[in-house]
Amino acid sequence: MHILIDSGSYHCLNVGDVAMLQIGVERLRSLWPDASIAAVTNAPETLARHCAGVQPVPLVGRVVFLSDRLFGRADQFFPRAIRETLGRVQEHVRRDWPSGLGALIAAKRALTLRQDFAAPRAYVNAVKRADLVVGTGAGVFADAFVENAMGVLATLEFAQKQHVPTALMAHGMGPVSDAALKRHMARVLPRLTLMTLREHRESMRLIKSLGMARDHVAVTGDDAIELANRRARPQLGDAIGVNVRVAAYAGVGGSAIDVIRPAVHRAAGLLAAPLVPVPIAHHPNCHDGIAIQSVLAGYSNAPVPFMELNTPAKAIDQVSRCRIVVTGSYHAAVFALAQGIPAVALTATPYYANKFSGLAELFPGGCEMVALSDSDPAIALESAIGRAWANAPLLREPLLRAARGQIDTARAAYRRLASLVSVVRPAVLADAARHVESEYGRSATGA
Repeated sequence: MHILIDSGSYHCLNVGDVAMLQIGVERLRSLWPDASIAAVTNAPETLARHCAGVQPVPLVGRVVFLSDRLFGRADQFFPRAIRETLGRVQEHVRRDWPSGLGALIAAKRALTLRQDFAAPRAYVNAVKRADLVVGTGAGVFADAFVENAMGVLATLEFAQKQHVPTALMAHGMGPVSDAALKRHMARVLPRLTLMTLREHRESMRLIKSLGMARDHVAVTGDDAIELANRRARPQLGDAIGVNVRVAAYAGVGGSAIDVIRPAVHRAAGLLAAPLVPVPIAHHPNCHDGIAIQSVLAGYSNAPVPFMELNTPAKAIDQVSRCRIVVTGSYHAAVFALAQGIPAVALTATPYYANKFSGLAELFPGGCEMVALSDSDPAIALESAIGRAWANAPLLREPLLRAARGQIDTARAAYRRLASLVSVVRPAVLADAARHVESEYGRSATGA
């Protein structure tokens, strides 16, 4: 059994995405103990640290294989009709002769002395030898991450054309208004063997609009819930966890931090609670820790050790110190709720409003949203922190029960995937063998 994962998150610098990948790999290994598992990545060493034994497949291989033009830039000098014909020919070759095309692209890159010349062939071989291609949990199917979403869809579609079963597990969907992304989703998603979603509201609405059959879709919650739930402490902590996501897709910048900081400080002072950082994203151009440092500045002289919290386990253990978590990041809320800790969620865009709304439905009473676009968001935030702090003891057991229910549902979905693949894959292999015999049998026998 060979399994290829394309999660849409390739740096392994977001501990929420890594947590989903770790649980996905664990569940796949529990179903197929002898399987070889590979993952598309551009950070092989980091992947190895987080997921031992998972083989790296270079992301550049996928990018080049799916975008390379046989004549390179020279085709711009051809008449339009010839360019279009060449494009159709190459798409036909890409579908029906991928190994040959991968080798040809590798040879072209070798001639130009590219060190990664073998990457396209490695990617093609990983897909062709796979018995299952899986997209483990992510939130990339949205307008904010069109390029990543298109890449995952390209891998799934390539696998489907090779008659390989495909699945998306624990994904968040939407909002999607990009026409090209919608078309690609409508072409690929209905052909999945199975798809599970992180939440009902936006994800299921979008899936329905694409025409995917409901019997191949289930809502299971986020895969990272299991990892966090395992590390829950026997009692609530005494701190307020803080996360802020400064990014265009989050709609949060310096002015928002100027609102968040005093509200959090006032609430923490009234509650005599320490403030602790809970960074999730560690990307150089989007580091939660730097934004959190700005929020915590002036509340205490203690250092902010955000650089050390760079694994799912460390981030989850940091959350377990808390009685509540105030967060602009989805997975900081997931890590909290899964441990029976309420979250106050900061929203400034439809993307995060949808994510947190879906999470709130799965953890009733545990996730209160504060819109930073409100007329007085500071007062709303301070009030929400007070309510969450007061209600935390009462919410703990219901939140833990909700987490355990979602874990059971997600595990059942993976078992269902295994049963579907065990039925589909042998039939596919038999069909392929019959196709080869019918198409090439005569010439092979000399008839």
